[in-house]
Amino acid sequence: MARILEKSRSPKWVYDDSGEVIEVILGYDDFKTLLQKVARETDWETLPPHLQDAVDAMLMEEANEENSETRPLRDLLRETGDVS
Repeated sequence: MARILEKSRSPKWVYDDSGEVIEVILGYDDFKTLLQKVARETDWETLPPHLQDAVDAMLMEEANEENSETRPLRDLLRETGDVS
């Protein structure tokens, strides 16, 4: 049976009966920091799909937090001359 070493804050380490770490539970801020590091330093093609999805969700959340005007991609590309 796994047991969790309780601390007042994350990360929380989960150990199996033999005392080996089997899992680490991160708080949201730590998880977001980890995803940012993964996004910066890892080849996208080597990431498993669940991490690609997590990075995509984080980037969408960051974009939504910016509260800037949204514009269609085609209009932006037209302005740069990349699409007619």
